[in-house]
Amino acid sequence: MNMIEIKEKAQGDTTIVELLGKLDASTTPSVEERLVRMIQEGKKFLVLDFGGVTYLASSGLRMLLLVVRQVNKLDGGLVLCRLTDTMRDTLDITGFLRYFTITLGVEDAVRKISS
Repeated sequence: MNMIEIKEKAQGDTTIVELLGKLDASTTPSVEERLVRMIQEGKKFLVLDFGGVTYLASSGLRMLLLVVRQVNKLDGGLVLCRLTDTMRDTLDITGFLRYFTITLGVEDAVRKISS
């Protein structure tokens, strides 16, 4: 069974979520559950750090759409950072890129979400 590690840290009103491992059909449900719980707890400004993600499956893309819709309903924000070129290309090819704000680094993402 694949595993994914989720590290969470607060920086002001923003929650930085570092993902480590593969984001596939076996790991996406636990990540989705955790992110939805964060949003329900009032954490509506999220930075997802993909620097440690080695694989992004279609289930991960679906989960990202669900999360961005939830934070948008609450007038929150979601920024993705440190995506590989392949992940960015996948978001572009699938037409999902337009739904997300993407930055190169975590600090850029925090600044972007705070502005």
